[in-house]
Amino acid sequence: MTSRNLNKTWRDIVFEQYEADYAADVPFPIRYLIYGDQWKTDILIEIPTKIDVPVFRQALLHAASSRRLENDPAYEDDLIKVRARVPPSAQSNNDAHPQDGSAAAGNSG
Repeated sequence: MTSRNLNKTWRDIVFEQYEADYAADVPFPIRYLIYGDQWKTDILIEIPTKIDVPVFRQALLHAASSRRLENDPAYEDDLIKVRARVPPSAQSNNDAHPQDGSAAAGNSG
């Protein structure tokens, strides 16, 4: 009898895709978009330069474990960068309401 566990974590999916991209010699940088269930949001994983598959796995595991109890997945080192994806609706809200007060200062004159 053969038995297989078909459940995959977001990390498993990213590992498999990076391994395939590495073998196919795709151009870098690479950016992956995937749902990070531990943060309940989409995350972007950026890999600026080609690194060996085992090194990538360790870097991603370190990033995930170091941010697992935090609300924000933001992590960056010399190998990878992880951040929450900002939805377009949130970006347009930020554009309409500047936070730094510079628009208000420009209207005072």
